[in-house]
Amino acid sequence: MKDMTRLQKIQTVTQQIAEAISSALSMDVTIADETLVRIAGTGCHQQTIGQSLSSNSIYSRVLRRGDEYLIKDISTSNACENCGRKSICTELAQLCCPIRLGQDTIGVIGLVAFSQEQQQELVHKGPNLLAFMRKMAELVAAKVLEVEAMQRTIALKKQLQIVLNFVTEGIIAIDQQARISNLNFAAEKLLKVKTSDVLGFHINEIFPGTPLEESLRDGSQFVDKEVKLWQHGHQHHYFISAKPIVDSDVIQGVVASFRTVGGQIGRSHRVAPVSFSDLIGKNPLFLQILEEAKQAAAGSATILIGGESGTGKEVLAKAIHFASARREGPFVAINCAAIPESLMESELFGYEEGAFTGAKRGGKSGKFQMAHGGTLFLDEIGDMPLSLQVKVLRVIQDRIVEPVGGIQGNPIDVRILAASNRDLAERIKEGLFREDLYYRLNVINLVLPPLRHRVEDILLLARNFLQRLAASYDKNLKDFESEALYCLQNHDWIGNVRELENAVECAVVKAKEPLVSVRDLPDRLVGHMKNMPERQRLVSLLAEFGSDVEGKKKAAAALEISLATLYRKMKKYALQ
Repeated sequence: MKDMTRLQKIQTVTQQIAEAISSALSMDVTIADETLVRIAGTGCHQQTIGQSLSSNSIYSRVLRRGDEYLIKDISTSNACENCGRKSICTELAQLCCPIRLGQDTIGVIGLVAFSQEQQQELVHKGPNLLAFMRKMAELVAAKVLEVEAMQRTIALKKQLQIVLNFVTEGIIAIDQQARISNLNFAAEKLLKVKTSDVLGFHINEIFPGTPLEESLRDGSQFVDKEVKLWQHGHQHHYFISAKPIVDSDVIQGVVASFRTVGGQIGRSHRVAPVSFSDLIGKNPLFLQILEEAKQAAAGSATILIGGESGTGKEVLAKAIHFASARREGPFVAINCAAIPESLMESELFGYEEGAFTGAKRGGKSGKFQMAHGGTLFLDEIGDMPLSLQVKVLRVIQDRIVEPVGGIQGNPIDVRILAASNRDLAERIKEGLFREDLYYRLNVINLVLPPLRHRVEDILLLARNFLQRLAASYDKNLKDFESEALYCLQNHDWIGNVRELENAVECAVVKAKEPLVSVRDLPDRLVGHMKNMPERQRLVSLLAEFGSDVEGKKKAAAALEISLATLYRKMKKYALQ
C-alpha cells in the first residue's frame, strides 16, 4: 500500500481551508500535493479531487523550483505553454504559491480566476493576494506540523502504555486532585477493575487507605512501603512505591507501583477458553490446517505456527492449548518483538533478588516458570535477539530455567508453541536466527493462509463479527447492504482477519439500523466501487430475468458472456 503524502494526511483540513479562502475572495482555490495529486478544490475543481495534474502544468514547475507565479492571462502565458490540458483549460488567470516545510516543497496552493471579473481582480490586487496566499500556504504547512506532532504524541503514548503493560507490578497514576489518570494491565488485575471504569475516580474510592495522598500533599517519595489494606471485604498486603510528578516546583500528581507481599503480580494466565469452533472458515486449506492442529493438540510436541500478521496465530495457539491435556494449566504468551532486548532475558527467565540494580525484593518469576504445567506461546519468535536464542534452546533441551543472577536452575514442565510472521528459513540465511533452534521449534509446522487466499471466508467472518460486535454495542444490525458486501469481498485485507474485524467494528459504530451501508465502512475499503456499474447491470438483469438457472442463462446471454463467467462475476460481486 502506497504511503500517504503529508498533505493527504490532512485532506479534510486542506479542503476546509480552500473553501474558506474561496468564500472570502470569491475565487476558486485548488491545492495539490508533492505528487501532483489534487488534494482540495472548490468550484469545478472539487469534482476532480484525487486526480493527477499534468506533469507539464504550472504546478509541476512550482514544485520543482519552489517559485511563486502570478499568471495574468493563461492563454498567452509561456508558463502554461506545455501544459497537456491547455487546449481544454477554462481558467483565465492563476496565482500559485508553494507550500513549504523547511527546505521541502510539499505542495502548491492556487487561486484561480474563471471569469473576466475575477481575472481583473487577480491582476489588479495581485501583490496583496500573493501575500495573503503565502500566509495560507504557511497555515497549511503549520497544520501538517500540528498533525504530525499529534501523531508522534499518540504513538509515544501507545509505546509507553505497552511498556507499562509489560511491567509485572501494578502501576497507578493520580493527578493533582488525587483522581486516577492511568492504570496498567497488572493494576487492573490486582484491583479487579477496568481502566475505562475508574478513570477520574478519587484514589480512595478504588484503592482505599494507600499513602498516595500523603505523597501528593508533601512531595514525599518512598520505596517498598509495606501497607495492609481492606478491599472487597478482605485484607490485602502490599509493597507500595511512589514518586511525585513535579513540574516548575508544583506537584502535578503521583505515580506508584505496587505488588502483593509474598507473590508475583503479572498477567492472569487463566485466559478465556478458546475452542477450534471459534476459528471460523470453510476454505479447504484453512480447514486442513485446523484438522492438523487438532491432531497435534493431543500430543506434547513443539509446534511452530506461521502466517502473516493478523491471520489468528495466537487464537490457534490458544485453541491447541485448550484442546490438550494441559488445558487446566496456564497459557502464557509473550511477544518477542514488543519487549526491549534489555528486558527480554528477565521476562523470559526471571531474576533473583539483587541480580541487578533495581531488581525487586524477592526476585521475579519469568514466563517459563509462570507457564509451568501449561503452555508457553512465544509470539514473533523470529524477532528474538540472537543472544537469547541460545538460552531458549538450552531451556527447551534441558527443561531447566536458570533465573538472571541465580546459581541453581529450576526444572519446568512446559509445552512450547511458537509463531512468526517472518520466513525463518530466510532469517537463518541472513544470520538472524539459529538453525538449531529452528529445528527444535519446527517439530510440527502449521501455516495459516492469508485472508486473500480465503475469499470464501471473508463474508462468513464479517457477518460473525457483525453479530458479536452489534450485540456488544447494543445495536440491532442484521446484515450488510449488498454494496458493502461487495467492498468487503474485494478488499485486499493486508491486515488479514484482524483488519477485517477492525473494519467491521468501525462500521458497527457508525451504522444506523438495520443494515450496514458502504458509507459506514472505512474509506480504504470503498475503492472497489468503481466497478459498481457492471455490478448494478448484473443486479438489474437478474431482477428482470430471475435468479433461477434459466434466468441466469438469459442474463449471461444479454451480457454476451458464458454462464460460467456469469457465476464468477456473481461471486466477485457478492451476489450469490
